[in-house]
Amino acid sequence: MKKYIPTLILVLVFAGGLGYALSQNIFGKEEEAPAAKLTTIDTSKVAGIRIANGDLTYQLVKNDDEWSFTEPEKYPINPYAVDSWLETLSATEQGSVVEEAPEDVSGYGLDVAKKGITLTEGNGTVVTIAIGDNLPTGNANYARIDGGSVVQIDSNAVSSLLPSITTLVDTTPFEWDDADLKELTYKRGSAAWTLSNSSSDAASPVWTLNGQSIEANDAATVSGSLKYIASDRLPVKASTLVSAKDDFTLKLITTADGKETAQTYTGKKDPDIDTLVWVIPQGSEWAYAVKQDDLKTAETPAARASSAINAL
Repeated sequence: MKKYIPTLILVLVFAGGLGYALSQNIFGKEEEAPAAKLTTIDTSKVAGIRIANGDLTYQLVKNDDEWSFTEPEKYPINPYAVDSWLETLSATEQGSVVEEAPEDVSGYGLDVAKKGITLTEGNGTVVTIAIGDNLPTGNANYARIDGGSVVQIDSNAVSSLLPSITTLVDTTPFEWDDADLKELTYKRGSAAWTLSNSSSDAASPVWTLNGQSIEANDAATVSGSLKYIASDRLPVKASTLVSAKDDFTLKLITTADGKETAQTYTGKKDPDIDTLVWVIPQGSEWAYAVKQDDLKTAETPAARASSAINAL
């Protein structure tokens, strides 16, 4: 045993020295620096957003903490989608530097007017993010912030930062809170039903469908089959559909703070596309395209609920 003691001591000394060397970074291994953000702009101060992506350019402005479209039309906006986009922008990181001080960026396809983002702060400060061609690897794009270095940016991030305009437009024609809902009356062709809540207590609704009692879950299904329909197209001015034939009507009655409100949604057949119906909320300047199949699906929950009632 004694003959192994010198060897054991050497091993312990070596292990201790190696641990010290690693802790002091003697071997020169540098700690990885955190990735730089694509932009350090304070998004809470952004008052204008311009997004260009090829043939499509659109612009938004913020007034009194509310966003609105200014180009190409004053479309109804989805404020939650805009907030989500700003959060994505804040979190996006830039990759490695391709060229520090480029004299000519034409080879990178960088032109913020054609593809990129222009941000304007409330004090007039402008930040530009030009997005260029794909790198040969195919998983990143060239980018340039405020005319600085050419850097890489992940292609998936590019897709998020240059969304389709319909991502930021409110494309949901129907809007109500089931907690405030008193009555829905839907009629489309031979399909017709009325969903009612006879209770004045929002915590304990009493639902009926065509006068027959149904459970709250079934009522939510009937209501949601319409309420959650969303369009994949941009809305159009309702005035362009004045002469279009009627397709359906939906009458809505809600009660909030003791005040009852009635609203009507009118469906108009698309003059050229048989599969589309344009929904016009009462008093709205916009019409929203929905698929006929979605409306047929909206009739199915009511039919199922009616069948369940009749089976009792």
